[in-house]
Amino acid sequence: MNILNVGYDSANYYLLEGQAGRLLIDVGWPGTLGKLLAALKRKGAALNQISALLVTHYHPDHAGLAQELKDRGVQLVVVENQRVAIPELRRHIKPSYPYQEISLNGNVDLALAESRDWLRRIGISGEIISTPGHSADSVTLILDEGAAFTGDLTRLEMATDEARRELDQSWEKIRARRAKTIYPGHGPAWRLE
Repeated sequence: MNILNVGYDSANYYLLEGQAGRLLIDVGWPGTLGKLLAALKRKGAALNQISALLVTHYHPDHAGLAQELKDRGVQLVVVENQRVAIPELRRHIKPSYPYQEISLNGNVDLALAESRDWLRRIGISGEIISTPGHSADSVTLILDEGAAFTGDLTRLEMATDEARRELDQSWEKIRARRAKTIYPGHGPAWRLE
């Protein structure tokens, strides 16, 4: 699997090239479409080559441009536990940001149990799992080859005591699926021991 990091402004956004489409994992702050286009161009990709967008969680630095991409023909994949988080995103956006409200219509509404089949249709072998800990709507995409895209799921050693139990359960689910390399929303990729 070819994995391109097209991130900017201290956040990572990953473009996966499947055999039948490209999947973007996360997207930037409202008003930063130009930065995304420039990052794609540097990596030899274009927005019109992206089939779908998966958001790991609905915070401004991971979903702020979602509607702008939808308006340009990119399908937004909304996993079942995320739908309620979309309207809440507005609460995290500063009034001065040019945020476009994400429509709940026209998305690919996806049950977790259907994720493997949906990914297979674009030529990606893997699954999406629910991994609460950073937020209730957090999901992780785990490729069969061992790459895991975790968004802002905190490493256990960085967790507060109150968040540790939920995080521990999420990390156990990731380990159970034989993830090897973690591709986080911020910072470099790292090996899962």
